[in-house]
Amino acid sequence: MSNERENALDKKFHALSNQTRREILMRLNQKPHSAGEIAGYFQITPASISYHLSLLLKSGLICCRQVEKRRIYSINRGSLDEVYLWLTGLYQSQI
Repeated sequence: MSNERENALDKKFHALSNQTRREILMRLNQKPHSAGEIAGYFQITPASISYHLSLLLKSGLICCRQVEKRRIYSINRGSLDEVYLWLTGLYQSQI
């Protein structure tokens, strides 16, 4: 595996290592949300939500699109597939 791919995978696993970010992903798996909608599910500051969304974006696990004045966040299924395939390969190599 190339260093670039390893670094990208490291970012994804780092993003997945936090419970709040995993919960954000679970919400986004149901449907796309704005940052305000996501914040409504948590008892943390808007700045903390922004931090978690930024980290998820940098990892490639989520995408963002502008709709009028709002940013709408959604799951990046292709990026999740990369994590799944890596884990599947690891598991299958042990069988």
